[in-house]
Amino acid sequence: MSIFLYIISFLFILIPRKLALFLGKMIGATTYYFFPLRHNVAIQNIKFAFPGLSNSESKTILKKTSMHFGMVLVDFLRQSYLNKDTINKLVRIDEKSSKILDKLDGGIIMTGHMGNWEMFLPALGLNGYPFVVVTQTQKNISSQRFFNKIRSFPNISLIPKNGSRKKMLVALEQNKFLGLASDQNAGARGIKIPFFSIPASIPKGAALFHIKTSMPIIVGFCILSRDLKYDLCFRQIDLSTIPKNKEDAIIAINSQFSQKLEDQIIKHPHQYFWFHRKWEKSIYKKT
Repeated sequence: MSIFLYIISFLFILIPRKLALFLGKMIGATTYYFFPLRHNVAIQNIKFAFPGLSNSESKTILKKTSMHFGMVLVDFLRQSYLNKDTINKLVRIDEKSSKILDKLDGGIIMTGHMGNWEMFLPALGLNGYPFVVVTQTQKNISSQRFFNKIRSFPNISLIPKNGSRKKMLVALEQNKFLGLASDQNAGARGIKIPFFSIPASIPKGAALFHIKTSMPIIVGFCILSRDLKYDLCFRQIDLSTIPKNKEDAIIAINSQFSQKLEDQIIKHPHQYFWFHRKWEKSIYKKT
């Protein structure tokens, strides 16, 4: 499996990026039409978020979503070519975001499955920001090695999702940035926060790390723009009004994150990964 992935990655690097992204878009379109995995869940999610949309409008968003993530997949497979010279030609970090990163000695970065979250690694690492990210562990060992290698950049450390919480705390104690994808359904372990006016279980991790370390929290998203470059934007969560009570603090922090994620989804609905059950199973219709 890893040999196949290395070959595909090498071939995508060989060809011009615009052509590679076009092929990625075609891969996404093919997946949409011929391999409609979890389409039922995705369509329902889109309708929960945008109840005024018709079936055809919802399907249009889903089709564009599939094509978007086809392009994101290709860019991920091409990451090995990125270096200090090429990264800033591909990823733009606005001035306000740069000032936030420069003034902080580490912090907690919250993001969601929006745009291209994998691009955080080269964008931060190659620009000199120490970044520790929690990653999903693959069942196939050779595939895991490939993904670890393609995510290897200066200043980047990887912690498996089932890795030690202590390692994450150590990263913050060493004044590094800790990245957490905080939008998946956390089930009974999470905290219920309105998301598009429907209660959704949000992971508590980022809020708990802040409570324990007092480190600042930043929300960031990496959005693919029309010119095929990425805009990486960071904004701090306002912690001045966070309640002292632990449970209320977790709710307040995650409410701010959820609102910022909502705002991005409204602007770029086709760049959100609609394919996982965001809300409780009971609200999904069986078809």
